[in-house]
Amino acid sequence: MNERFRIMFSYRMRSVGFLCLHCFDTIEKQIVTVPIYSSYDGIDPGHESFTKLPEDLQATLISEKDKINSGYYAIRTWDVENLG
Repeated sequence: MNERFRIMFSYRMRSVGFLCLHCFDTIEKQIVTVPIYSSYDGIDPGHESFTKLPEDLQATLISEKDKINSGYYAIRTWDVENLG
């Protein structure tokens, strides 16, 4: 796995065709937010939103593709009324 970018979490944007990924750039020491095309079948490395990303980030997303598609990085929300 490429160590420059580390995925922190993801969520679907209002447009359900896009997945918003938050990653940490370990070289620049900054958090980056990346909207990429993702149907319900998963991310599409051939889509224009993917191919315009830096190669290091593309490599990370490709190596983590199965985890991304399975929801491993999906941020969860809680219904506040049911917490207590």
